[in-house]
Amino acid sequence: MRQIRYRGHRPDDLPTLIRLIRTELMPMSHTVSPDDPAVLAELPDRFDSGRTIVAAPEGGPPLGFVHFGQIHSLLHIDMLVVDPASRKHGIGLELMRRAEREGTLGGSLMAVLFVDDVNEKARRFYAREGYEPVRHFPDLKVTQWTKPLRSEGQ
Repeated sequence: MRQIRYRGHRPDDLPTLIRLIRTELMPMSHTVSPDDPAVLAELPDRFDSGRTIVAAPEGGPPLGFVHFGQIHSLLHIDMLVVDPASRKHGIGLELMRRAEREGTLGGSLMAVLFVDDVNEKARRFYAREGYEPVRHFPDLKVTQWTKPLRSEGQ
């Protein structure tokens, strides 16, 4: 059985999340390398600066995670990744909806995220979930996407 929980319940959470970032997110980035020691050294602090929800088998290491933060009425989805072997089971969707719900409960009116231009699967996923591209940054090769969030009861 799969559980959704906050990061930190298991000692292998952080190493597993960093592995997922190195293997799944960083290779798509135009601005960082999976072997950049400065970027890797900053990841633990980056996780501490927001909230991270993981999907994991009962008592097991994370299969995927979403990391996000809130600034006033804005929910910033920083990272969402699911291990390739665990995709196509609704994990990414469940994680995203949990982050959006937390944002809504915290007073966020809008969600914002950035997608690397080469990440076509992510672009399709976010479009299906109601996100719209609003601004392209050609030098960084990313696009900003937004989605209005509904308050509870609407």
